[in-house]
Amino acid sequence: MLSLRDLKLSFDGSQVLDDINLDVKKGEVVKLIGPSGTGKTSLIRCINLLERPDSGFISLGGLDYDYSRISKKEALNLRRKTAMVFQQYNLFKNKTAIENVMDAQMVVQKKSRKEAYEKSMQ
Repeated sequence: MLSLRDLKLSFDGSQVLDDINLDVKKGEVVKLIGPSGTGKTSLIRCINLLERPDSGFISLGGLDYDYSRISKKEALNLRRKTAMVFQQYNLFKNKTAIENVMDAQMVVQKKSRKEAYEKSMQ
């Protein structure tokens, strides 16, 4: 279901992720553990391109991409297959809980307000 190959990420010349390889099968649960600053969040952020890896390959749900050459359209397709819960999540204070849940579905997945509402209520 998810495969990462040779993933590399650096910040200001400092190597954060170096040749990371990961395979996750459908239905498998994987947890990343380790001390603060070891790259766990950076790895997750690379999967859905909140951080742009320097290089590497990803296979996710039948989509195969080279991170060094990924187009905007490919990045959007990849993001449509991922979701993320942030450690420091911030809700929009001017929206209800259901509107906060609906927002990403309408923006990223291009669902109608009605579709997003029905899915969110589930």
